[in-house]
Amino acid sequence: MIPSVTLVTPTRNRAHTIGRAIRSVLAQTHAEWELVVVDDAGTDDTERVVASFGDPRIRYVRLDEHAGPTGAKNRGFDEASRLRSDGKARGPWIGVLDDDDELVPDALRTLLAVTQRIPRVDAISCNCIDAQTGRFTGHGFDHDRYLTVPLALTHARGEHWGIFHERILGDRRFDPGIPGHEAHLWYRIHDGALWYYIHQGLRVYHREGRDRLSLGSDYVLYREIFDRDPDLVRLYARWSKKAFSRFVRVAAFEFLRAGDRAHLDLAIAALEESGMRAMPAALRALGSVRR
Repeated sequence: MIPSVTLVTPTRNRAHTIGRAIRSVLAQTHAEWELVVVDDAGTDDTERVVASFGDPRIRYVRLDEHAGPTGAKNRGFDEASRLRSDGKARGPWIGVLDDDDELVPDALRTLLAVTQRIPRVDAISCNCIDAQTGRFTGHGFDHDRYLTVPLALTHARGEHWGIFHERILGDRRFDPGIPGHEAHLWYRIHDGALWYYIHQGLRVYHREGRDRLSLGSDYVLYREIFDRDPDLVRLYARWSKKAFSRFVRVAAFEFLRAGDRAHLDLAIAALEESGMRAMPAALRALGSVRR
């Protein structure tokens, strides 16, 4: 028997798009699913739109205080875990569906069919389709294959999608204090996982009319990563030298532009620790000029 999946959809003031996402889930050829819509303290009529579908597989959760996209996802993961422990969720698989995107009708069936061919698989990914161009949004892989975090960091670009087993998520959650950076969780849960990629576009990615709130400057993002999650920087170095170099160099130049010498020194130290010597010297020289 093909198992069930719990989809988490965080939303805030997107009553005009949430219906499209829900209809795409209702249209799935695989009917064993739960959908948890987490309303991030919105002020529009999202609750009414969700309730209008009248399907018991759709659950609406409202946050009283604005938690941001990652905070809302965390609440959705908690709800999925609760449903599972209460015996109300019929399967251990979890996915996140944005409130303005949609799934093609065979998306869940196609992904979950992999669990029959690879019984111990931990995560299954696929490509996405650009709603405007009809082309794949993800690049780097052109056939079905097993993936690793180093491989994905080195080669994958653009927008991909997928589902993962609850065993690799556990009680780990996003850090809402790191604005707009979800990699610190995604990479960790996929590290060492049996991860398979299907080269099919199973999610329709909508870019038109996106009205999400700004998640903050790149400088703030990198500053918070170095302050709140320094282990992630070291993990990048272990996963992929190329990705690590790109990540830390971008962070260093953001710190340089902001005149933040303390964080620039942290970036230089990370580069030196990884064995990269030429770049730290250049950054130190630039930092001295900017002081």
